[in-house]
Amino acid sequence: MATINYDDKTLRAMFGKPIQPTIPISLNEISLEAQKLAGKLSISGVQPKLSVRLDGEKLIPVEKDGLYILKPQTQDFSELPQNEHLCMQMGKRFGLNTAQFVLLELSDGSPAYVVKRFDRFKKGRRVEKLACEDMHQILGGPDKYAGSHEQIAKVIREHCRFVPLELQRLFEMTIFNFAIGNGDAHRKNFSLLTNEDGTIALSPAYDLVSSRLVIPEEHEELALSLNGKHRRLRRADFLTFANHMGIGISYAEGRITDLLSQCDGFLQMIGNSMLTVELRDRLKDILTERLSHLE
Repeated sequence: MATINYDDKTLRAMFGKPIQPTIPISLNEISLEAQKLAGKLSISGVQPKLSVRLDGEKLIPVEKDGLYILKPQTQDFSELPQNEHLCMQMGKRFGLNTAQFVLLELSDGSPAYVVKRFDRFKKGRRVEKLACEDMHQILGGPDKYAGSHEQIAKVIREHCRFVPLELQRLFEMTIFNFAIGNGDAHRKNFSLLTNEDGTIALSPAYDLVSSRLVIPEEHEELALSLNGKHRRLRRADFLTFANHMGIGISYAEGRITDLLSQCDGFLQMIGNSMLTVELRDRLKDILTERLSHLE
């Protein structure tokens, strides 16, 4: 994998200093480390992930107090680290508030996606925790794919301080997930974060990935229903969702227009991404098809 050279601002936001750390562990060692530290694999049993911390200029696995999560390549789904890195970049371009993230290399040169935890921060030498609950924890039940975007909106109304702002953010995340082909944005991919001042808000966006790109046979366009539907969604469905949340039609129309206007920029980002040519072409097709449904 060609190394990405990040600017100092990105590196400072991610690591607190302008360094691009190395990861002294190979892909073959990842699963063993994950099992050793956690006792089992995570991310639905498909992609092992490691809690890591910065030690000098290295990211090393830790059992607790890790400030970062590392996601490596998997045998099951092709190029997941590159996929998530690109989709998160696209989300930032659209204006989503995202977690801090980078794409680095393991010791064997294979790609690893690294995201900074927004529910942890360092205070002196201690690692402090912020309360953070995902929608699956809040809504309960065994199935993280159960329920609707309308249910998430209801939770926001019940718990968040600045409800209109958070509902707008939910709307933006929803149309973006649809556009990139993220049919795996289940209840665990939306969280409420209690900030240091006690305010409760939607957490920064995370786990933005094009599941359709790695699962071409995926039928659901959104994992959670919207306007009573999982597929064959069109612009009118998203406007109905906005109306249900009390979002002004002019705002909803404006953000959809903003998303459509990003098409050329998104296509350029895909073309310049770390994905292979085949996956770049497929993601371009997914994006243009989905955006056509929002016109």
